[in-house]
Amino acid sequence: MKHLFILNAYAGTKDSTPQLESKIKALGDDPDIAIEYTKYKGDATEIARRYAETGEPLRVYACGGDGTANEALHGILGHDNAALGVIPIGTGNDYVRSLPADRESFLDPAKMVAGDTIRVDLLKCNDVYALNVISAGYDCEVADRAQKNKRLPLISGPLAYKLAIVQCLVTKRKHTFTPYADGKRIPLKEGYKTQMLAVAAKGKYYGGGIKATPCAALDDGMIDYMSIPTVPMRKFATLLGPFTRGEHIGHPKTAFITHSKCRELKLDNGGKLKVSIDGEMFVMDNPVITVVEKALNVIIPKD
Repeated sequence: MKHLFILNAYAGTKDSTPQLESKIKALGDDPDIAIEYTKYKGDATEIARRYAETGEPLRVYACGGDGTANEALHGILGHDNAALGVIPIGTGNDYVRSLPADRESFLDPAKMVAGDTIRVDLLKCNDVYALNVISAGYDCEVADRAQKNKRLPLISGPLAYKLAIVQCLVTKRKHTFTPYADGKRIPLKEGYKTQMLAVAAKGKYYGGGIKATPCAALDDGMIDYMSIPTVPMRKFATLLGPFTRGEHIGHPKTAFITHSKCRELKLDNGGKLKVSIDGEMFVMDNPVITVVEKALNVIIPKD
């Protein structure tokens, strides 16, 4: 079996690849272990696809953030010989939070190489796939702003997101898209006129550890959908703590939040809509999100 480690030196606020490469090389001089560095956006897809197309059994370890993992995913899609592992040295590292192992184990190449696999679902938004979360509205604007904040000195990944939350509060809270779950319109709760944010998820976390969809499951064949209407800033400030901790679903003080599970979700914006797919920005016409059941083998580190 081939073990391919794809390292993204630009992931995160600090380059962790030299230390990681040393750990990989400590596994021994094995011709079945390969190390490749990404050189540009989208390179992880090309590298993973090149190895997957050989047809031999392959494990691809995406060493970076959720964006690097998503790129590697697109490289091995359709190749049953390949499995995906995530070594979280990026900024948000949200996908592994929903997997059944601790983060330190995912950072250990020896445990990853010796690990087993589980079969998980994917989300598909038009022609783009997601491992973890697809979002629109305020969230998307926050993710976009957070990417810019990461370039600032002394700003860590989680801090970049928290700062972006505050920066976007004033001008990015009102959005007019209409959601349809399995063909049925999901109305706003009474008294609200616009959407603030919407999340379609397989994982529980996004935005650097925010537990936005605590009821989501990676393998239940369903999209976990959660949306919040445009609320006053004071109300949003009181919501932020429960939202971060995943305590906002079913709480008596957050009855204005919509939560459901479906197999298809359409966000009708009458035209172009900005969406975030595993943290990467796209602009799409009325995006349609579907679930692709048991579509991927994901590597879980050996305990």
